[in-house]
Amino acid sequence: MKQIKLTQGKDALVDDSDFIELNRFKWYTQRRGKNFYAIRNSLTLNGKRKTVRMHIEIMGETPKGVEIDHIDGNGLNNQRKNLRFCSKAQNAMNVGLRLDNRSGFKGVSWDKVTKKWKTQISIDKIQRYLGVFDTKEEAYEAYCVACLKFHGDFAKF
Repeated sequence: MKQIKLTQGKDALVDDSDFIELNRFKWYTQRRGKNFYAIRNSLTLNGKRKTVRMHIEIMGETPKGVEIDHIDGNGLNNQRKNLRFCSKAQNAMNVGLRLDNRSGFKGVSWDKVTKKWKTQISIDKIQRYLGVFDTKEEAYEAYCVACLKFHGDFAKF
C-alpha cells in the first residue's frame, strides 16, 4: 500500500501496483457530506474539463446503473480490496450516520407521539418501520438485526 498526497492535508491509499500510474497526476480532495474523495481534472478531446475520480480510474468506467462502493466507507481508501461494484441501492446501504442524526445510532430517532425511540430501515427504496423502544440502544439492536437480514454484505451499522 502507498499514499498519494492530496490537497487539504489528505492522502489517498492505493495499491503498490496502481501507484506509479496514479501518482503521475495532481490529485485534489473533494468533500461530499462527511466523506472525502480523490479527484483530478482532465481535458476531453473537445477541450472541455472533466472531473476524474480516483476510484473510477482504478476500477474503470461502469455501465449505467453500476457504482463503485468503498467497503469501509472511507472515500480515500482506494485499495482494490476496498472497492467493489454495486447497485445504487447497495451503495446507499453502506453509508454511516447522517449529519443530522441526533440519536447517535443509525436508523434510530425520537418519536414525539409515543415519546419512545423508533427505528426504521430502507428496503428497496421503501422505509420499513421496525417498532418503538424504551431506549435508543434497544431500537438500534432491532435496526442491526434487520440490517443484517436485508442488507447482507452491504450492512453498515
